[in-house]
Amino acid sequence: MRLFRLATAIAIGCLAAGHAYAGDGKGFRLAIDGVEVGINPGDALDVTLKDGRKVSVELQRSESVTFTGGKFSFDHDGKFTVAKTDLGGGVQQYALMTPIGTGIIVQEYKGLNPTGITDFVLQQMVQESISGGAKMTKETTQRTLPGGSVLKGVKAETTTDNDVMDYEIVATGRPEGGVLVATFLNKENIPKEGAILSKLWSSLKVEY
Repeated sequence: MRLFRLATAIAIGCLAAGHAYAGDGKGFRLAIDGVEVGINPGDALDVTLKDGRKVSVELQRSESVTFTGGKFSFDHDGKFTVAKTDLGGGVQQYALMTPIGTGIIVQEYKGLNPTGITDFVLQQMVQESISGGAKMTKETTQRTLPGGSVLKGVKAETTTDNDVMDYEIVATGRPEGGVLVATFLNKENIPKEGAILSKLWSSLKVEY
């Protein structure tokens, strides 16, 4: 079933980690006039060019980065990256996840309006927790973006003896396509990472 596969991909796709470059263990490759070196953010090094000249280079992260998909864009902290996955069937998924488990998932759909599947996606995301004994409360919600677009869906809270997780799944679209956004955050991490989601919602733009 197509929707089941897509929702399951949301639930597990956010756990994917970024891949390091092979070779020297550096996260980035820097090419200068045909000379390639490995470099990590914060590194400063001297590079010898083909003509023998030496130049000093340094790689710094931007404090804030704007990520742009086909029909959306949003700002995020420069220390994070967004991973893209082709889920097939005209669906592209973009995921940002922090080391302590705060996540943003954005999916772009072609040929399907995702506004009707937000509750289904939530159920797939919390299924394992509920099976393990978590209690859930949920309610309908909507987000009006700075550009005027309105995303509608559901938000929920799952509670166990050890954790309280917040989820929000909202979407907008037309029959020819749309955008679905899912976020999740452990409540105890709000002081540390609540600003990540605040930045998303204050900067998110969609073209539907």
